[in-house]
Amino acid sequence: MEKETNLNKEINLNEAREYLVEISSQAEEILKGYFTSKNYFVKQKEGVDFTTKADEEVDKFLVKAIQKKYPQSNFLTEETAPKDYSSLKNKENLWVIDPLDGTINFSRRHPNFAISIALVNKGRAKLGVIHVPIQNETYWAQEDKNGAFLNNKMINVSKTENLRETTIACDWAWDLEKRKNVVDWIGKLIGSVRQIKSMGSAVADMASLAKGQIDIYMHSGLSPWDMAAASIIIEKANGKITTPKGEKWNVFNPDILATNNILHQQILDLLK
Repeated sequence: MEKETNLNKEINLNEAREYLVEISSQAEEILKGYFTSKNYFVKQKEGVDFTTKADEEVDKFLVKAIQKKYPQSNFLTEETAPKDYSSLKNKENLWVIDPLDGTINFSRRHPNFAISIALVNKGRAKLGVIHVPIQNETYWAQEDKNGAFLNNKMINVSKTENLRETTIACDWAWDLEKRKNVVDWIGKLIGSVRQIKSMGSAVADMASLAKGQIDIYMHSGLSPWDMAAASIIIEKANGKITTPKGEKWNVFNPDILATNNILHQQILDLLK
């Protein structure tokens, strides 16, 4: 009972955010070291998925650092998640971590990869920090503060209204069957928008949506660690998130439609 009480104890979000920014910058040095030297091994997961020593080392570093400051913590991280983590859906003060999102980009020396850390209560992010190391960009947003921020300057989603001027980003799940959903969506949208691109990092790409570089992001088959931090940053930057069917969304839903809000209903209409 005492342990559960400690887990549910209210966390000061300002203090936690400052700490996450600090440790994500420290984790950057680990990634940069591997990125520069290419001295890491690749480990195959299921299907076409894989991980690297860099993913695992940053994961361990972040978990250890958060446990040090918040000793009674629940974690859901990409490198340690069980196959069935449904029991965590109603947890409070759940730290959701992706130590390196965009592992293919990282392994090919493409700079579009990111670190993502979020504090989640019952499927909704209370605090999110994203760090894009090579770009030296740190995004954050928190439940009790207005706005989303990039390097402590407020950011906003785009003001694009016309579908013909719209840039959409999407990506491809490790689950090969889920990729067919994205193909179906693209088929319904391709004749109405200016550009569809795939950049290889859900975390970094959704951060780009929050600062207005793209207008829409859609994906099928994501995991909570891919979306948790980005979701609150997008919403606090005045964006909107639902499922691609227009249903209520939380971080445990694998399919996401995130937009600048203005275009949301138009996209839903086309997808239907």
